[in-house]
Amino acid sequence: MKLSLLFALCGIGSNILSGQNVQITAEFPFGITLLQPDSVAVNTNDLLKRDKPTVIAFWLTTCRPCQMELASYAQHFADWQQEADFRLLAVSIDFPERWPQVAQMANEKGWPFPVYWDYSRAFKSVLPGGLNGLPQVFLFDANGTLVWHHKKYAPGDEQTLFSQIKNLTR
Repeated sequence: MKLSLLFALCGIGSNILSGQNVQITAEFPFGITLLQPDSVAVNTNDLLKRDKPTVIAFWLTTCRPCQMELASYAQHFADWQQEADFRLLAVSIDFPERWPQVAQMANEKGWPFPVYWDYSRAFKSVLPGGLNGLPQVFLFDANGTLVWHHKKYAPGDEQTLFSQIKNLTR
């Protein structure tokens, strides 16, 4: 009982943004430089546009739930793209010594969405909660406003995300 109350109070595995005041410390599209798996640097100002909903999924190479979540997105991505116009980016926040594994995993998995590495871990200082606990998914509307945020992963969470996306594209 006490443990479940503690989890409820801490918001473990919760969806955020049901009327709460969530602070983002930089304006969308954030101006953060990321690396592609081929080591080419790109800036989020060039990647993230205010034209359609955007999903940013944060992950680590050592996080099994992160891999399960991205595999689930990959499985549904083509169908989702036929139903809704949105952008999905997978952003690793691995430490520098894990960079070879980030690039290798992105290439081996063949995920149908772009994969990047936040080598400076800049998103940790920009998004609410400092990306504490992964995986984490942030959904922004076409104006760049954060409308949905989810921590952790359980099978079926991908359908909840897609429902949120569809609500934004109707």
